[in-house]
Amino acid sequence: MLEPYIHEASSWLVLFSAVAADIALGDGDSPLHPVRIMGAAISWGEKRATALFLPKFQAGLLMSMVLPVLTFSMVKVMMGLTAAFSHFLCILFSVLCVYFSLCLRCLADEAMRVLAALSRGDLDLARKRLSMLVSRQTQDMDETAVSRAVIETVSENFVDGICSPYFYAVIGGPALCLCFKMISTMDSMIGYRNIQYEEFGKAAARMDDAANFLPARIALLIIALAGRIWNGKGVIDIIRQALKDSTGQKSPNSGLPEAAFAHVLGVNLGGPAVYDGVLSDSPRMNGQARVPVPADIKEAVRLLYRVSLILYCFLPMVLFLLLSW
Repeated sequence: MLEPYIHEASSWLVLFSAVAADIALGDGDSPLHPVRIMGAAISWGEKRATALFLPKFQAGLLMSMVLPVLTFSMVKVMMGLTAAFSHFLCILFSVLCVYFSLCLRCLADEAMRVLAALSRGDLDLARKRLSMLVSRQTQDMDETAVSRAVIETVSENFVDGICSPYFYAVIGGPALCLCFKMISTMDSMIGYRNIQYEEFGKAAARMDDAANFLPARIALLIIALAGRIWNGKGVIDIIRQALKDSTGQKSPNSGLPEAAFAHVLGVNLGGPAVYDGVLSDSPRMNGQARVPVPADIKEAVRLLYRVSLILYCFLPMVLFLLLSW
């Protein structure tokens, strides 16, 4: 019936069209952007869940289970409705779902905007632009700290904003891709260890950790491959060193791409950062290397494009081979 929504809206065409659109157009700031809609749904869900007089953890768990399921179901329904009208309309809707989930161009452009400010010697503007990218406090950062923070957020968001959504689009189509995006958005809004969300947001944070677990390890392999291809570094060495350096990081996932980027770029990352007025000191990654300088931001963005290129070609090929076996 409707050929499972036109074979999941002609998956290969959807994937590469969405990637091309993201690289060419970036991620627009539209009021109808799916992430904005998700954010509104999370705010609405938080009010309703906390009004149920359940313990905070149970209320957060309920919301964190319902919203991703609703997202998946609504995308499936929309795919069925669009397929009933037109094959083209179904494919277009599917492309938009995946396109709005990716942020390669947006992430690269924002990082380069910080670099442009640093290149002009405008540290205050660089701090302001960086504050749009990271949750840590930026007002007292020097040039080295700004450069380090940009590289860390570029590497971390390679997983959250590129590898994971693309991975779920490959294995489960647009519906699973946006389901992941809902989990990721919940984590970014309520997955904090503070008085307000310590209990309510715990389930969302754990779901995000689980959803990113496999993509983070795929990302580590891909970054190591990029290091071998373009920097001549050993794949096994990068993986081994990144696994060692990511031990002790607060997140089970973000430390892997950050450590891998550190070793490929030859800089040290991690160290002290201030979040909500509280100093947090994370373990150093590639601690024996030099400190980052602004020029390393450009190299990090270049590496981001390279690892994304490998990802976009590598994952569908692996899935095709597995299905053909």
